[in-house]
Amino acid sequence: MTDNFSSIDDELKAVEKLIADQRIKRIKKKSNKRHLISPYKYLIVVDFEATCFEKPHSRKIQEIIEFPAVLFNLESGLVEAEFHKYLKPVEDPVLSDYCTNLTGITQETVDEGSSLADVLEDFKVWLKKVLKEKNLILPKTKKSNLEGNCALVTWGNWDFNIQLKYECNRKKIRRPPFFNQWIDLKEIYSEKGTFKDSFSFADALAQSGITFVGRPHNGLDDARNTAMLAYKMHKEGSFLRLTKDLNLHELNRSF
Repeated sequence: MTDNFSSIDDELKAVEKLIADQRIKRIKKKSNKRHLISPYKYLIVVDFEATCFEKPHSRKIQEIIEFPAVLFNLESGLVEAEFHKYLKPVEDPVLSDYCTNLTGITQETVDEGSSLADVLEDFKVWLKKVLKEKNLILPKTKKSNLEGNCALVTWGNWDFNIQLKYECNRKKIRRPPFFNQWIDLKEIYSEKGTFKDSFSFADALAQSGITFVGRPHNGLDDARNTAMLAYKMHKEGSFLRLTKDLNLHELNRSF
């Protein structure tokens, strides 16, 4: 950002006006009478795996042990790039048998893993590369296009709003600002009204006629399958849009 504002209030008003103006312009462009056009050409789907324990209400601290991301083309329905790292837990370094059985991640794998700080830096390098190669813009990184044409996607809000946020806070790690905005695919799927009560990712796949490929709770396989669900939802007219913004009134000033 190179623009200067006379005051914080002026900046907030300008940002809010830009967001409103761009949203109005998009809403006026309808693909048909029922559905709006999503601004996103690509999705970056993330699905963390973390240390876990058999007791569902265990108060033990969780740490990310698998960090996968897939760059998915919403037009072609293809994964065009992937990022994948294993991490070494330090607060509770020994994996439970339950965790290994659930995720397939072994103690040997995490013992050779990287720190969260290093993986976040590696992810930033990968992300900058693919954004440049594909001419993609993340939300709220350019004043001229606040919604961007590429967005982060998760199934639920746990990955970014709980796990990453609190783990970074505990470990005194700067969380990159692009993790402040994302599409919660579960929230958008719930708008279909298919399920009256709570539902799982497996329920949504089954309802959509998608067969899971790979191993459930393998982070990379989960991310790939989430991308395929997003693709089918997009083709069927679901409006893929940002559902969460942790920094609502500000631009992302640095990558």
